Amino acid sequence: MSVKLLLAGRYQGGEHFFSPPEEPAPWLERVERWFHEAAGELLEGSRIVEGPQGAPLLQLRLHPAASEVSVLAAGQARVVVSAETFAVGPGYHLYLCDLLKQLGAALHITWADRDESQEVGDPTGYFHTGDAGPVEARMLEVLGTVATEVLEMRSRGFFGFAMSLRFGHVFEHPGALLTPLGPRDEAWLQAVREDPRRGRDVFPWWEPGLGAASRLGRAQSRLWTEVVWRPPLLEEERRLFRNVARLLEQAWRENPALAYPWREWQEVLGYLGMGGTLAEEVSRQASLAAEGPRIGYRRGSVHVALPQGWEIRIPGSLAEEHLRDGSWVARDHRRSVRFVPLGDADDIAPASPERRILELEHHGARVSGRASLHMEPGECRLTALCRAGNRRALCVVSFDDPEEQDWALGTWRSLDRAAAA
Repeated sequence: MSVKLLLAGRYQGGEHFFSPPEEPAPWLERVERWFHEAAGELLEGSRIVEGPQGAPLLQLRLHPAASEVSVLAAGQARVVVSAETFAVGPGYHLYLCDLLKQLGAALHITWADRDESQEVGDPTGYFHTGDAGPVEARMLEVLGTVATEVLEMRSRGFFGFAMSLRFGHVFEHPGALLTPLGPRDEAWLQAVREDPRRGRDVFPWWEPGLGAASRLGRAQSRLWTEVVWRPPLLEEERRLFRNVARLLEQAWRENPALAYPWREWQEVLGYLGMGGTLAEEVSRQASLAAEGPRIGYRRGSVHVALPQGWEIRIPGSLAEEHLRDGSWVARDHRRSVRFVPLGDADDIAPASPERRILELEHHGARVSGRASLHMEPGECRLTALCRAGNRRALCVVSFDDPEEQDWALGTWRSLDRAAAA
């Protein structure tokens, strides 16, 4: 259930067509620089990592709802590009194909023909033929299949489905199907099963081109999946708020008739402390907007995938960070959760007898642990050593208010490790 580009090609020369092919690593660095120039502000991030068999792999993020685009320099002047486009929609698929064609022209890449038997090429055909018509048809075909299969699974008693959400976070939110543009109910699924065209509202980038609708879709994707609904704690969060505010303003100035998330836009401007004429208009529109649940999965709890197959449940308002030492931290202005994967460890460091300590134990289906709880106003901390099979991990939950003891205990006890891991 996807629309995946898998393009293979060979590159020639360095800066000149007849030069000998560059080594994979410097060539891929040149590719990365090209994307920064060609994609501009649409390029949200890039990194070069070690790919299969040690080959350098460039990973690019071009949309908040999309998985990474991978560019592999496979040696002997070979290049392989893979990207999933269904999560974002036809407009994104067309944009990415056009961008890769420009890359090929600029860096002298000869792309291989489509080979359906090997699943190589563009399954819609657009990259090879320039005919955009089949792109929408393929997207709607996949969408109809998704709706049918989710309805079938729900009829068998299964729940908790998500479509096109990035790996690493599972949101607790009501809805038959969670998508990058919000939850959809069973009536929506039934309507889409009968006519997939009725589900076009689930794609953040349906129309071709970089217009107001694509900017609004990008902002809405961020509001639903990334924004933490509180004043920014980190500069990264402040940049996110600014990006959302800029996208919404650009879209509104180009086409004020679109359906804007006025109440959430007002919240973002409030967090940034932004005023002025635009803020006044947003406030006026927000006062006229219909009441109802607000955009934002992270207003509720979220299950986070941690290193080495662990996972934990935290409030969506916590800012997350993976540290260089392999640990993970989530925090806001008054709470923090720290997770450290360990090797073999038998005990927690003994507690100071001068502190108020409560020793606790927990035995879950896959994870057991022992914790010490230190409680003093303004300085509360739970330190737990957790075990899952032969794996060990340290979990430290800090909080200011002693009345949040139950939250700290629940957070520790939510730590789990999938059996497959």
